[in-house]
Amino acid sequence: MPMPAHPPKNPSSPFSSFRGHHVGIRVPDYDAAKAWYTEKLDFRVLQEWPYGELKLAYLCPPDDDNFHVELLGGPVPFPQEVLNDLGVSLQRGGYQHMCVHVDDVDAARAELASRGVDLIGEPFEIEDISRRLAFFRDPWGNMIELSQKLAGAGS
Repeated sequence: MPMPAHPPKNPSSPFSSFRGHHVGIRVPDYDAAKAWYTEKLDFRVLQEWPYGELKLAYLCPPDDDNFHVELLGGPVPFPQEVLNDLGVSLQRGGYQHMCVHVDDVDAARAELASRGVDLIGEPFEIEDISRRLAFFRDPWGNMIELSQKLAGAGS
């Protein structure tokens, strides 16, 4: 089933300049996280800077300059629970995952597996949104979704 057309844009909104820019991910070990995202996912380091006791960085996907992951690294007094099940994660409030588009979920997932990335469950399709999806997580339990547009899908 193709996605419906987007609702009309609202250029008169005082928030019409809103655009996606980055998602922030809090990690206990900045250097390990930077290495994981750059080595396992081929992210590129755009900028690094200190903020108080933390080390921060903007990382960009391999071929996208418009979306960033902001790493916020330093000791975490209240680490999140690492979950092994997508369904269980949906029972929690707050941050759930970030999503990246891929051309082929299965090929991306196979490459992640070859790099030792922790995969969660099996790929699945949701016809209501015309997507094939799969999940994996970083070593600190932050879930990342792979999303592939199904053939014949609209937006």
